[in-house]
Amino acid sequence: MTIYIVLHHEIMGTPDDCRADEMVFYTCDSMRKALGLIKKSKVDRWSWWEIQSQELNSLDWPEHVGFYGPRGGVLTKPPYDKCVELFKKERRT
Repeated sequence: MTIYIVLHHEIMGTPDDCRADEMVFYTCDSMRKALGLIKKSKVDRWSWWEIQSQELNSLDWPEHVGFYGPRGGVLTKPPYDKCVELFKKERRT
């Protein structure tokens, strides 16, 4: 059985010392459900999602499926630089 692992990536820390952090938020039995959970979640603008897939009980590393914006839009790469900029701007004001 294939499972889908939904990771939330977020910039955190202080404006002068920020870093990206990640945490598993959800595991699902379908890609459709994984995307649905992303779209229902409310997260900060300086974050993004990643979906990985893996065979249940496998010892292998999960396979990267894709990156997604805070509301579920498909991304070609992690928006790290943009998120750092948003984080610093929001936290300094």
